[in-house]
Formats: sequence, C-alpha cells, structure tokens
Amino acid sequence: MKRFSLKISAPSLAALAAASALLLAACGSAESTTSNANESAGASTTAATTAATTATTTTTKRSTTEAETAPARGASSGRCSDFSNQADAQRAANTRDADGDGVYCESLPCPCLKKGGSKSTPTAAPNNPEAGCAKPSGVQQIGFSATKYPNIRRHFLDAVHKGWPSILVIDRTGASSRRDRLLTGVATRAGYDRDEYPPAVGRGRGSSGLTRGANPVGWMASVELVPSGENRSHGSVMGIKLRRFCSGTRFSYRFY
Repeated sequence: MKRFSLKISAPSLAALAAASALLLAACGSAESTTSNANESAGASTTAATTAATTATTTTTKRSTTEAETAPARGASSGRCSDFSNQADAQRAANTRDADGDGVYCESLPCPCLKKGGSKSTPTAAPNNPEAGCAKPSGVQQIGFSATKYPNIRRHFLDAVHKGWPSILVIDRTGASSRRDRLLTGVATRAGYDRDEYPPAVGRGRGSSGLTRGANPVGWMASVELVPSGENRSHGSVMGIKLRRFCSGTRFSYRFY
C-alpha cells in the first residue's frame, strides 16, 4: 500500500492562515452587530414601557384632581333646578340673576325671599292670593327680556308715548272682570293674542276710568295684537314676578 502525503507550500499555508483570520473577524463582527441590535431593541422597548406608564399615571392623577374639584366648581355656579323653591335659591345666591334685580330664580314656587331678605314669604293660600305678600313703598322694577318679548316692549313704549302711565299699581280684585270688559268686541286673529297695557292686574282702582299719565283707576287700557306664545309667556313671567307683592304696590316695566 502506498502512502500519500499532502504537501503545502509555505506561501499557500500563509494565505490559508490569512483567510482563516478574516473569516474569524467577520464572524466576530456579525455577532457584535447582532448583540448591539438586540441591546438597542431592548432599550427602545424599556423606554416605550416607561413612557406609557408615565402617561397612564399622569392621566390618572388628572382625572382624580378633576373629580375632586368638580363639586367645588358646581357649587359656585348653581342652577334654579337645583332648588325646590325660590327662598332656597335666594339664600344660596349662586345662580344667574337674568334681570339684575337681585332676586334669584323668580320662576320657582314660594316660599320666596326678596333681595336682602332673611325671612321666607309663605305660599299664598288658594282662597287668599295675597297671603304673606309685601307692600314696599318704592316703585318695583319688573324686568323682562327685550329679545324674548319684542312686541310686548313695542306695545308698552307706544302706549306710554300716547299717554298711558308708566307707573302702575297692583290691583288683583276684579282683574278678570276688567279684562273681559275691555276685550269684549276687540277683533282677534289666528296665532295672536290681545295684549293689554296697562295689564288687568295693574289697573282698576275706582270707577271713573283710567286717567292718562296717572295711576290707573279703571278698566280701560291700550290693546294690540301680539304673537300668542310671546303674550302668554310674558303674562306668566309677570304673574310670577308680582306674586310676592300686595295690592297697592307700585311697579313699572323694565326691559333689558
């Protein structure tokens, strides 16, 4: 049997060693690149997790703070619907006073309180509409929205310009009879009501007829047609605003 031997020259051996070194260096570089990539990905994941946790914590704190402060904000901006009667709303004094007369939530039922009042006015008994009322000495300004009641305002200004009084006197006795007598024979129109100025509740003392430019003392008044919804809403608001005052109290319209 013949034996074979592999003879490699020195130059070839040197070339082979150089190639091996290059191969090992390449493998080491690849491993380093892979390791660095894995480390970068891990760092990015950690940063994202930290950011998400921080955002969640901040949102939770903000929600908690808002929930804690919400009642305080609500307490300084109440609504009339939060109260069962006008007196309670007046004591709280934290709702919007639309007409600026210092009386809050005038549409709520009595017990009632006036501006600066401390004692409630009881609800009037059915057979005595003036139970618990007040009779101040000055002229009471009864405020209405000019935007909501433009036709009522126009009629009021026209009537005063023609000589009808601007200062009226409450007289509840016989108001319905005066209204019926005045409106008998006055033509109507679909969608409109007959507005009276002075209103029936603000005229009627005596029997000699209304004296122009003075306090009303009879059943007469100026009448104009205004949209039904506007007239009825105005009448309801006026009744609410006047109910705390006794007959004989002077009042006047004020539009804002």
